[in-house]
Amino acid sequence: MLDPWLTEALDRLDTWLVRVCDLEERRAQLLAGDGAGGWVGVRNLLAPTAGELTWATPAEEPQLLPAGAHPLRRIAGALSLEDCETHALLVLLAPHLEPRYGALYAVLNDDLQAPRATARTLLAVLGRTPRARRVLLASLGQGGRLRRGGLVQGPGEGSAPLKEPLDLAADLVEALQVPAPPRDDPPADELPTFLVVHGHGDRTAAARARAAHPVAGVRLNVSLPSAAEDLDVAWRRALHADALQLLELVGDEPRDVDRIARRAHELVSELGGRIWLSTTVPTGLPVPHLLAGGTTWPARRAWWLAAAEAAGLSLDREAAGRLATRHRLSEEGVRATVDSALADPRALDGAEAVEDLFERAAQTIAHRGLRHGRLRATTRTFDDLVVRRTTRAALERLVFFVEHRDRINEARGLDHRYRLEQGPLVLFSGRSGTGKTLAAEIVAGALGRPMQVVDLASLVSKYIGETEKNIDEVLREGEATGAVLFFDEADSLFSTRTEVSSSNDRYANLEVGYLLQRIEHHDGLVILATNLRQSIDEAFLRRLQFRIEFPMPEASEREQIWSLMVPEGVPTAGPLDFSALSRHRLAGGHIRNAALKAIFLAEQQGQPLTQGHLDEGVRIELLELGRLSRPEGSPLDRGLVVREVGEALHGAMEAVLRERFLKEVHIVQGSPTRQALAGKRPAVSLVMYRISARRADGGVRLGFIVSAFSDRPEEENELLGVVHQCLGSFEPERVAGLPVRVRIQESYDFDLVHRFWSSHEQPVRASVVVDVEVGGAG
Repeated sequence: MLDPWLTEALDRLDTWLVRVCDLEERRAQLLAGDGAGGWVGVRNLLAPTAGELTWATPAEEPQLLPAGAHPLRRIAGALSLEDCETHALLVLLAPHLEPRYGALYAVLNDDLQAPRATARTLLAVLGRTPRARRVLLASLGQGGRLRRGGLVQGPGEGSAPLKEPLDLAADLVEALQVPAPPRDDPPADELPTFLVVHGHGDRTAAARARAAHPVAGVRLNVSLPSAAEDLDVAWRRALHADALQLLELVGDEPRDVDRIARRAHELVSELGGRIWLSTTVPTGLPVPHLLAGGTTWPARRAWWLAAAEAAGLSLDREAAGRLATRHRLSEEGVRATVDSALADPRALDGAEAVEDLFERAAQTIAHRGLRHGRLRATTRTFDDLVVRRTTRAALERLVFFVEHRDRINEARGLDHRYRLEQGPLVLFSGRSGTGKTLAAEIVAGALGRPMQVVDLASLVSKYIGETEKNIDEVLREGEATGAVLFFDEADSLFSTRTEVSSSNDRYANLEVGYLLQRIEHHDGLVILATNLRQSIDEAFLRRLQFRIEFPMPEASEREQIWSLMVPEGVPTAGPLDFSALSRHRLAGGHIRNAALKAIFLAEQQGQPLTQGHLDEGVRIELLELGRLSRPEGSPLDRGLVVREVGEALHGAMEAVLRERFLKEVHIVQGSPTRQALAGKRPAVSLVMYRISARRADGGVRLGFIVSAFSDRPEEENELLGVVHQCLGSFEPERVAGLPVRVRIQESYDFDLVHRFWSSHEQPVRASVVVDVEVGGAG
């Protein structure tokens, strides 16, 4: 059943077509003459004058469009079309509504095999005055108003003059058959025809607030070959749609975004209509721009209070502030969350606090269908974490900052001096197994937020531009849900930019540059974890509000970790010596693995856990790590003696350096090559350069060179001074059951040190040379 408006329009068209048929019949009679065939008939075609054939027409133009709202009238108004141009759209639409028009058009075309309307058809029906004919010829040309933007389409080249088949765009045919809903458009002078909404906030919400009118978001990939055609479709839809069209331009290259933005501006400025663009950065077009920033904390708090009051629930100002801190929702999102909470049966009995009710509803709604990550339970607490006191203090500062940032910012007016509306962005750095992931989980739990572990496998794409789009999506999810985003192995995403030697390098640098810019505008807690801090781009490090180190645990910390790894529910055979186990320099993650192996060994043997099981678990873990692992009951030999001497020196320096400095000072045992020292600043190297022993006894004499490394010479000298003092007072009682004497060579052969550093291709630097005598060696 046809829309009544279209029915009346076709009735008017039929009345007019009857008059056109009469005129065309007279034209046919003039051309036919006396009906003679052959050359006489050909001469009859030339007998009537051109004026008789063309201008024997009515003097007025038809009025085919009835009063009332319809998409066709909306298009005519948006493009300021002449009546004959609007009527041309109706003539082209008619065969899609009633097949008989195709047969009529074939007769008007003088070709029964051509049922589609042509320029000749439109001129015969509508071009009956000089003015109408002139307007139609201009509008139907390749650069004309009806052809540009694809309102009217045809094959173009290869068609005879006036015989090119014409038709409406398929999307336009569909739209014109739908009745027009009532709509109150804002005044034209208050609503820009072209606007660029940019920024990293909710651009759709910003456009909706500016327009005070329904907004339809349309995503347009400007890098596709069909981008220009897709833009034309969006522009046509904007002409007749009930909602304002907001085109989100996404693509691999900024120049593609700029190209499509300019084409959209040309369509609107030269033809008409209204289109708003959505981009992350402003364009270079001389048009109005609207910045879509993140919503402010006071605004979000007010939304929670208003939504709770409208629902008849009591929510105090502090609770609303906490909800506003945890969830970066729009006003609509807050209302949807409250509606969802009211649907919960627990909301009716009043047994649960309103804040908890809203919190659960917000998390349930927010975390449906995460694409690039998974939620991780946040049940651990600070009691489950064993780290250096400086690391724990930094984590506690982070939790306090996130919880109270918005409140303190508002109360103290900090936004005049500090940019606190984004972030914080945090880096956890440390060797594998030192507790970075566990700490992130504990921080999220302390904040009462979910933790989303970002899946880098789905985030990173081999296709240019896809990685940036994926990370943008993840960050938007994080802002909407309030989740703590955790990027493990973050160095793979935020690595140092390289010199450009190929197109791959150029795109990799563009990717890092985009991430640096995008992450700076994220409003929410993001934690990046890496074991390779030195590979993180320096420009990115400057954007980090917190940089928290996770050093390797010392002996006392390793002992505490061992005790946590054996829960009370595990049966044991007598006391366990965790102190003996702590001599193995293992990170917390490796201790966990070794303890779990020991527990399952005991279960496999049907016995309670013993010290022997724990020792065996350590041996298996070392074996699987590719490290030296001795079988149970190995005899004491010179290798163990040398190792324990090195461990004793290492432990002595580690204890003093940890006491003196807040920053972890790495101790590198072995050759101080650039590769071994990469990223370990500040650091101390411990290198054994000599071993000698008598055959008669088990004693051994060892020589060590100890050096300091830092990016700053003054720090290097300070480190070496502390090391010299430490080793000068180091007097271990026994090592491997043997007596020990340690002596610093206050004056040593310069050639020795020169040869040592030359072998490592480094300039000679100040060092401490230590002699260690173990056992009976003299």
